[in-house]
Amino acid sequence: MTSRAVLDHRAVLIGDRTVSGAVTFGRTGVLFSGQGAQRSGMGRELYESYPVFADAFDAVCAELDRHLDQPIRDVVFEGGELLDQTQF
Repeated sequence: MTSRAVLDHRAVLIGDRTVSGAVTFGRTGVLFSGQGAQRSGMGRELYESYPVFADAFDAVCAELDRHLDQPIRDVVFEGGELLDQTQF
């Protein structure tokens, strides 16, 4: 599968709440699913294997690095203890 279905409505679960609405155009949100969804080296493997992921990752890093003390690329590619911290 190379894409997602184009649907007019979306829903997201936040704790025990469901938020739903219609598709609108505007800023993009990035969702990282949380602790335990990654493993050391996974981001680097995706980056090296999928050019579309690499392009999107570069764009996200450029934005996030303006707001974080540690470059996110270092955290994702080097792994280690920082990868397990919620802030990253």
